[in-house]
Amino acid sequence: MEDELWLRLLGPVEILNGRADWLRPRGPQLRVTLASLGLSAGRVVPIGDLVDALWEEESPPSARASVQILVARLRKLLGDLPDCKLDRYGDGYLLDVGPDRIDVHRFRSLVRAARQAASHQDAISLLGRALTLWRGPALADVSATPRVEAIRTGLAEEQLTAAEDRFGHLLAIGRHAEAAEEIPLLLAAHPLAERLAGLLMVAWYRCGRQADALGLYRSMRSKLAHGLGVEPGPDLQRLHQLILAGDPVLAAPPVQVTPSLPAVPAASHMPRARRLPSVQPPASARPVPAVAVLPPRPPTVVPDGVRPAGQHAIATAQVNGDGRAAHPETTAVVPRELPPPPAHFTGRQRELATLTSRLVNGVSAAGPVVLAVCGPPGVGKTALALQWARQVQQHFPDGQLHVDLGGFGPSPDPASPGEAIAAVLQSLGVAADQVPGRTDAGAGLYRSLLADRRMLILLDNVRDEAQVRPLLPGTPACVVLLTSRSDLGGLVASHGAQPVTLHALSAMESTQLLAGRLGAERAETEAAAVRELVSLCAGLPLALVVVAARAATRPTFELDSLAAELRGARQRLSGLDTGDQAASVRAVFSWSYRMLSEPVARMFRMLGAHPGPDISAWAAASLVPCGADSARAALSELVRANLISEQVPGRFAVHDLLRAYAAELSNGEERAAALRRVLDHYLRTAYLAVDLAYPGWRPGPLPAAPSGGNEELHSAAEARAWLLAEHEALLAAIAAAARSGLDQHAWQLPAVLREHFVRTGRYAECAQSQRVALAAAAHLADRTALALAHRSLGDALGQLHSGREATEQLAQALALYRDLGDQAGQAACHCGLARLARSAGDNSTALHHTQHSLRLYRAAGDLTGEAMALNGVGWDYALLGHNQRAVSYCTKALELHRRQGDRLGQAMTLDSLGYCCHQAGRHSQAAELYQQALEAFADAGDTYYRAHTLVRLGEAHTANGDPGT
Repeated sequence: MEDELWLRLLGPVEILNGRADWLRPRGPQLRVTLASLGLSAGRVVPIGDLVDALWEEESPPSARASVQILVARLRKLLGDLPDCKLDRYGDGYLLDVGPDRIDVHRFRSLVRAARQAASHQDAISLLGRALTLWRGPALADVSATPRVEAIRTGLAEEQLTAAEDRFGHLLAIGRHAEAAEEIPLLLAAHPLAERLAGLLMVAWYRCGRQADALGLYRSMRSKLAHGLGVEPGPDLQRLHQLILAGDPVLAAPPVQVTPSLPAVPAASHMPRARRLPSVQPPASARPVPAVAVLPPRPPTVVPDGVRPAGQHAIATAQVNGDGRAAHPETTAVVPRELPPPPAHFTGRQRELATLTSRLVNGVSAAGPVVLAVCGPPGVGKTALALQWARQVQQHFPDGQLHVDLGGFGPSPDPASPGEAIAAVLQSLGVAADQVPGRTDAGAGLYRSLLADRRMLILLDNVRDEAQVRPLLPGTPACVVLLTSRSDLGGLVASHGAQPVTLHALSAMESTQLLAGRLGAERAETEAAAVRELVSLCAGLPLALVVVAARAATRPTFELDSLAAELRGARQRLSGLDTGDQAASVRAVFSWSYRMLSEPVARMFRMLGAHPGPDISAWAAASLVPCGADSARAALSELVRANLISEQVPGRFAVHDLLRAYAAELSNGEERAAALRRVLDHYLRTAYLAVDLAYPGWRPGPLPAAPSGGNEELHSAAEARAWLLAEHEALLAAIAAAARSGLDQHAWQLPAVLREHFVRTGRYAECAQSQRVALAAAAHLADRTALALAHRSLGDALGQLHSGREATEQLAQALALYRDLGDQAGQAACHCGLARLARSAGDNSTALHHTQHSLRLYRAAGDLTGEAMALNGVGWDYALLGHNQRAVSYCTKALELHRRQGDRLGQAMTLDSLGYCCHQAGRHSQAAELYQQALEAFADAGDTYYRAHTLVRLGEAHTANGDPGT
């Protein structure tokens, strides 16, 4: 198997099994995981990268566990391949397999060998072998997420480069007829590939098809103009002129050239297609030349009587007393004002690619391309802007301007548009005493000076739209890059600005940033402390930089001591203070806060009291308090200021450090009152939601729902959607109530939510919340609340297979209910004990408990409970093999449930009757009853028990001889 491939990614994802057959891994997630590990074979792939590859949007809480399961399945698939291992290394996985066993790595190896080949013929052979490895688009059967598309596009770039190199070698040894036959097929797939077009023009010219070569140039020129708004590159234009002139340099035999170049000098540095690669090529690949994304600079217009000072001359205006520009003079000024690039810039590859992509998409606009980098304070907007500006600065030969507009800073007064224009005009060579006095006149002169220039204008730290509108040039050859804490929605609407919003760094990017500043050795030695610091900084680049700076000034201190300073939420911002306002997290936050109106500032302060990860407008209204409309208006203003985010419509989140800052701004009494109000809101709305979502729910003895306005829920579907949307916030509210000593909320919220947890199978969270309720009820010495908490906890533990503790909890609940004289409560405990007995295989004991519960429910006059107990007795008889008795009890239960309108009770009883029919061999009737049960479960909003019925329905169909149904 020395020359065999084991993994194929250049096409559908396939793996070789022990019988030398190619297998396609089942399941899209398994293929994504295998492809991610295969592309990085020999290198550790962090679990976070695998999670990002599998879930393009927000990953579920179980993501890491899912990755571990997928890796375990991959190990089985790889088990038959010798010398192939998939091992865990720290927080990642490494696929240890020879690179020649994976087609993408063998492809790259062959391409590298071709570039070092001793002859053109050898290079052609090697490149041909490399290209035959392709069986279609890379990762052809992997879902096309943006991340996968980026990988796929990058690999396609490598394939195209190899094909172009091969054609260059064919031309170099006189095989132009062969190239002329093959290139058109590839050019049809890549219609804007200038290098490929140039190779075909040379091939056709040498085949005597000069007219076709010239026609191809005209076609390319038209496509580039309409597709990208640009002219062909200078090399293609030169080749066109050589063909028009019939220059002898194009004649065969061609000049010998290096393998990666076309066969003639005219095409020796032919630019690639004017499209941007989505991923970086491997280090071994030929570098892809920078992509020209702007139209060529228009010819310089020189006023009459004025001699141009040079190719990049900038006009300096003489200004009359009325502010109008007189005859300008010229001075050669090409500003290069970009500040130094950020040190240890990390991550943001997607945002950098987005900026470039939006630049490309905007070049056909009538006005300048305007790109706006927005985000919360300290998120690294300026760093990203400078990094990108440095990457593309070669496309702006007439210079780069940079102006810090001071929109947010120590001074409350930002630069006015007039002051900014005056500074820019001086950068363009206008003498200070010749700058127009009026803003509109200065703006006019500014646009005139830029009219025939290709320049990049970086306007940093923008306050609002009005501050920058006069600074927007009127020419499409200029690009304006803005950074702002505001979302600049007005510019998006009026000038087509392309927004790029920054969020916190990922854990991996944060770790890389810290390691870059601390040094790899220190970061590795104190890895645990680094992980904690990353968590405490919550992905905010400014916080990470401050932590790194403090560590650098204390090289003998352990990083754990620095982490200890940040662990307390109230001390965290103090630990992120350097003494320099520009590098102090608290100070940087304050510059945004002081811009808020008082109602919005109050909303921001009160958000610091909210315990959950995100919040709705209704919940926010309860914090302040105010009406829902006022809350939405305040939240919208905070979103525009990038102090909070709205990543899901209608739900607003605050970064952890901004939350800590907001909490600092209010006193303890204000925060406690706000917390109590929002807990009232959650309890009130949860009561309504559960009542709507699960008609007939049995909460036990609860006080009436607190008075006050509820969220507007009108149907069971809306109520269930609310419960799912607020799930994390509700769990956080229960924990916050316990921490704050609000015992009533701490036991009532779990009691209200118990039904929701049970119906959706969330037994672990049910048990966790009931433990909180138990502690709160004990502190209140409320025996009714204690009994309910013990019973609910016992039921949840029983579903989690903690039988011994579940029995203890139910026994304590039963004793309390006896003391209280609560017969229905006792009956519910016996139902719980029956479930535990069934789980242990003791169906006789289970029957004893269900019979006891039936007597107690009847004595209490509880018809719903009686129906449940009748079904329980019938189920236990069925399990014991007494089918006729079982049907009798279950039939009575179904009649009673129907009279009560209890759809959940009907569903469970129909399931029991279906089981009885199945046991009696009446499989078609059983399937029909199971189907009715499923419909009733759906009406009741239950997902947990519905799954059990689906299993039994499958068994009935199988027994009936139709397993495919």
